[in-house]
Amino acid sequence: MTKTVNKYNFPPGYSFLHTLLRSKAYLKDPIGVLSGNLEKFSGSYTSALSTSAKIIVTQDPDFISYILRDNHKNYHKSQFAEGVSKFYGKGILYSNGEYWLRQRRLIQPGFHKEKIHGLYEIIITSIRDALSNFPVGERIDIYPTVHNLSFNVLIKSLFDINLSPSIIAEIKQLFIETQDFLFTDMNQPWRRLFYPFTGIRNDNLKKASRLKEIIGGIILERRASTGSYADFLDMLLNSRYEDTGEAMNDAQITDELLVFVLAGHETTGNALSWLLYLVASNHEVLQKLMNSFHDSSIYDSVSNEYVKAIINEGMRLYPAAWLTDRVALEDDQFNNFSYPKGTIIIPFFFGLHRDKNFWEDASAFKPERFLGESKLAKSKYFVPFGAGPRMCIGNNFAMAEMSFFLYEFLHEFKIEATGQVPVIKPLITLRPDEVLLNIRRINR
Repeated sequence: MTKTVNKYNFPPGYSFLHTLLRSKAYLKDPIGVLSGNLEKFSGSYTSALSTSAKIIVTQDPDFISYILRDNHKNYHKSQFAEGVSKFYGKGILYSNGEYWLRQRRLIQPGFHKEKIHGLYEIIITSIRDALSNFPVGERIDIYPTVHNLSFNVLIKSLFDINLSPSIIAEIKQLFIETQDFLFTDMNQPWRRLFYPFTGIRNDNLKKASRLKEIIGGIILERRASTGSYADFLDMLLNSRYEDTGEAMNDAQITDELLVFVLAGHETTGNALSWLLYLVASNHEVLQKLMNSFHDSSIYDSVSNEYVKAIINEGMRLYPAAWLTDRVALEDDQFNNFSYPKGTIIIPFFFGLHRDKNFWEDASAFKPERFLGESKLAKSKYFVPFGAGPRMCIGNNFAMAEMSFFLYEFLHEFKIEATGQVPVIKPLITLRPDEVLLNIRRINR
């Protein structure tokens, strides 16, 4: 039950003027600024956006759990999510309230593990096709290729049809350009003053409309087909609301497919790039991983405990979703803090995952953290897919894709670190600027 309070007690932090003066430093290094502030203020702090509007940033695991799980009904996605929905529609990532709940209940069964099994062949075939042309040599930047591979795997899983390379490339480019615009818009809102003159927002809305047009055309083509399919589009077309027995209309299906592309390809591509860097930089871990593959097939990698541990440890250090946001619908309080409705809460997952209070040798890559009983003790402090009712619906798909990729890649290639340390680019997701590895194909 939401608690009503009359006098507010925000966490310590910064006034509007101080926040404004520090905005340039934040834009240059958001993770460094957030991490420094949270260390200074013991895990939670406040920034004033104006004389009345405030943001609370936190890496306190109990506070995060309260917002995302315990009292989640009092919190919605913020206005940024509403702004994004104007570009990508009202899919489950950006909708709120009863509509979100109805869509989530409709779609959730299609992402259960047994349903994902039906996509295994598509995922594995797509990975193998992509790896056949993977670049080899000295100091190869693997990020663009892995990012593209993840995109192609997802597109094939969504639409098990032969889309032309030009259409696939157009979809990808439209997503890249609109996402970059939205990230800049979020972090530099003063630019909105110039939109009427530059037309940049309308240009990006047209790009988003083109995305919907392409996806809508694929849906129409599928409806006219008499073939049999086992992809996500087929699942959405055949889903029915429990209360009415009705199906989603084409606009709703388009919105959900846009969410899957937006949330699915870049997050997994980023995670895999970070994983290859981490594994290549730790010979002992790489050797243990290869040993764990002994006398096993690619399908076994999904249940391989050491593979899971490596993926989890990689996502701990470099969570693709490095933060999220919620806005309070009513006045609320947590422990000694109290705040009014409209307050924005920012759970900072990157900081939680590296908090020295909860993780021994927090910045080190140690997959053993997630083996045996120890992994259970860390569940509250480890939220790579979010938490609560809005936890990422595609987590089983992502884990399967990453497991298959590691198995297949390390059976095809030998990788070595170059000493280069990727620079973190905290955009909407946590990208590396580049990942330089020495790669050679294994002759078998």
